[in-house]
Amino acid sequence: MEPNNNSNYRLKEVPIDSKWDKFVELSSNGTSFVSSCFLKSLDINVKAYFCYKSDEIMAAIICILSADGKEIIGHDFVIYDGLIYKDLSYLNLAQQISERFKILEFVSYSIEEMFQKVTLRLHPSIKDMRGFLWHNYHNVEGRKYIPNILYTAYVNILDFNKSSVLEDIELYKSASVARRQEIRYAIKKSVSTSRSDDIESFLDYYRKTLERQDIATDDSRLNEMSNLIKNLLDNKSGIMFSSENKDGKVGSMAFYLIDNKRAYYLFGVSDPDMRKEHTGTAVLWDSFYKLSELGIKEVDLEGVNSPNRGWFKLSFGGQLIPYYQISLNNN
Repeated sequence: MEPNNNSNYRLKEVPIDSKWDKFVELSSNGTSFVSSCFLKSLDINVKAYFCYKSDEIMAAIICILSADGKEIIGHDFVIYDGLIYKDLSYLNLAQQISERFKILEFVSYSIEEMFQKVTLRLHPSIKDMRGFLWHNYHNVEGRKYIPNILYTAYVNILDFNKSSVLEDIELYKSASVARRQEIRYAIKKSVSTSRSDDIESFLDYYRKTLERQDIATDDSRLNEMSNLIKNLLDNKSGIMFSSENKDGKVGSMAFYLIDNKRAYYLFGVSDPDMRKEHTGTAVLWDSFYKLSELGIKEVDLEGVNSPNRGWFKLSFGGQLIPYYQISLNNN
C-alpha cells in the first residue's frame, strides 16, 4: 500500500491549549491523558498536531518524544496517546470507516518520515489498524509497523447509586467469589472510604510499596507523580480516595483521572503492613459508589497486562477490553 500522492490531508503542529482540549473532549477517542492539564504536569518533550483535510480538522496526534525529538517514546503515565479522531457520526458507517482509514494511512506515512522510531498506545475505541498494518505493503525494504495487543478492564458502575444491597449490583454478581468475599469482609470490619487530598501520604505508601518489591525509589518519578496529582486535583480532573480500618488507620489509597466519558484508575497504593485489613479491595469498590454519585457511568481500570495486577482488576467483574500499542523501528 502506497500513500495517496493526491491526498488533501496535512499535519500542522499546534499548541496544547483550550482549542486542543475542546477537540479532545468532543472526540470519542479523546481522554484526559492528552489534555493540556495532564501533559503540562509532566516533565516531557511533547508535540501535538492537527490533521487537516483541506481546511477541516479531522484528527489530532499527540507525540511524546525523546529528549532529542527524534523518537516517539510515550510515557508510563500517559496510558493512551497517538491518534484522536474527530467525531464522524454525521457520516454513515461505510463513510466513517473509509475516512478513518484514509486518515490513518496518511498519518502512518507522515510520522514515519518525521521520526526514527515510533511507539503509540491507541485508545481501545480505535480498532481498525489497517493503515498501520498495510504500511509499505508492497515495499519489502520499507519499514513496517508492529502491533502489540494490550488489555484493560472496563467496569460499569451505573447502578451503584441506585442499589441498596450488594446482590442488586450487576458488577458484584459478575465479580469472582474471592472478590465478593473481600467486599463482604471489608463491610463487616467497618472499613470506610472517603475522598482525600493527602498527596504526601499517597507518596509515602508508594515508596513503601516499591521497597517491599525491592525496587529502587526514583525521586524524579515521585516528584512528577506528586506534581501530576496536585495539578489534576486542582483542575478537578482527578479525584483521590483513601480507605481506613475501624481504628482510623489508612490502609489503601486510589487516584482516578476523570473526563466527560469515564474515570480511569491511574494510581493505587497500600500499606504493606495492612494487607489483611481488606482496604485494597474497599478503596476500589467503595469509590465506585462515590464516582457513580458524581454521574460517572464507567471506570477504566487502566491495564491488566501483568498476571497479578490483571487477576486483581478482572476479579471485580469488569469487561476485558483490548487496545493496541503500535511500534515502528529502524530496519
